[in-house]
Amino acid sequence: MCESRPMAPKSKDDGFVLPYVLVVIFILALTSTIAVRSLNSSGRIVTALNADILAEQRLASAEADTLYVFLTSALVKGGVDTSYTPWTGEDILDGFDVSRLPPNAIWSAAGGKRFSRYATGNVNVTYRDISGLVPLNRDAPELLNRLFKGLGLKSDAAKTAAAKLGDYMDFDNRRRFRGGERADYRLKFIPPPSNAQLRAYEEIYHVLGMRSLLSPGIYDRLRLYTTLTPTSTYYRTKFLSSDVARILGLDKPNGNGMRAGRRNIDFVNEITASIETPTLQGRFIFSTPKMMGKIIVRAVEIERTPAAADLPFRRNVVFEETRDASDNIKNDSAKDEASLPVFATPDRTLQ
Repeated sequence: MCESRPMAPKSKDDGFVLPYVLVVIFILALTSTIAVRSLNSSGRIVTALNADILAEQRLASAEADTLYVFLTSALVKGGVDTSYTPWTGEDILDGFDVSRLPPNAIWSAAGGKRFSRYATGNVNVTYRDISGLVPLNRDAPELLNRLFKGLGLKSDAAKTAAAKLGDYMDFDNRRRFRGGERADYRLKFIPPPSNAQLRAYEEIYHVLGMRSLLSPGIYDRLRLYTTLTPTSTYYRTKFLSSDVARILGLDKPNGNGMRAGRRNIDFVNEITASIETPTLQGRFIFSTPKMMGKIIVRAVEIERTPAAADLPFRRNVVFEETRDASDNIKNDSAKDEASLPVFATPDRTLQ
């Protein structure tokens, strides 16, 4: 007769092997998913950084090419001659016969657009002469009042903004009507007026009351339509954009706007208003795409200084920012949106 053996006692872990394996598999899968997502996120960051670096390189190259063209080209009627035609002294006295130039040779100083092409992408460059912008640092109350009103402020607010900005920049302590001098600043516990011209657009928010008067949209248009560069020329009609002409009321020669504008210029300014040759100062706006529908925009002002051999030009950065591609600066006056390469090539020689 067979003797039955006693059964081994059951362990408390019996029956839990499969759930344990499933838990381990789940943890490993979750860890792998997190790792893959982290790698993807890191890859996107690296790609975005690389795109930013390439965009900065394109901007630097386009600015260098633009500077070369602006410094070495002849200023002719309407803009700069990018064909490098060898002009003579007689041509200069005759005012440059631009009919001699091939098509698209003139880069218009009234918002002319050019494209600089590189292996990593294109850079859009817009050129406007400084005389086509409103000089914000000029003490001209009626002009500033018309400017702020054209930018969107109501009549009283525009007069207030013009008066306060004038008091901020002038050298005296006499308070203008609606303006503000040192005593007004002390009452608000803010730094006193600088009694000097604005050195950067951000400084306008140091002016008493401007933070409540200027919305972000008005501030953006202010930077676009004005210049801080000291200039003796009020404007040159040839280089005004339609927006600036409309803001100042200069699009109606027989209206009150033109007469009001005339009160802010002297005899020399009135003569230069009709000159069609650009000045030695230009604003250039560069824009190039980044990642995910973004573009980087940089605006610089360049002044040619041929009388100073050790300093052939001056450069001032107006602003630089990243914005949506759909918000790119509108070029409402560009008449020559040619994509022809007008920038320096390695084999180009000076003439």
